[in-house]
Amino acid sequence: MISSPIVALPDTDEADAPALDLSCVSCGDALRMRLAGEVDHFTATPLRVVLATAAAYGYRHLHLDTRAVTFCDSALLGALADWCRGGRTVSHTGTSGPVGRLLAMERDLGRPLAPGAWKVTGR
Repeated sequence: MISSPIVALPDTDEADAPALDLSCVSCGDALRMRLAGEVDHFTATPLRVVLATAAAYGYRHLHLDTRAVTFCDSALLGALADWCRGGRTVSHTGTSGPVGRLLAMERDLGRPLAPGAWKVTGR
């Protein structure tokens, strides 16, 4: 099994701009992704681009670590829902408070992100 870096995006240089730090490594048909900082409608574009590109190249599974996410909104759910289309799956191995609250709210509203595609494997 060969692992190679796909992308690492640094924080923005602008002091007031929210930042998303995204790092991703490939391993077979899976991606191991770590998110840190803020994931919202303004910062989620790199996440969407990486996931769409990975899907186009045939990646099927995402191992996601969000333990360092300090803020998130529905943009994270949208990006992950797009990823789960077409039978792709997600394992969530690290959850920050903001991400946990967002996922719990989604579950409580009766709209699971992707039935059968999402698996929490650790905190």
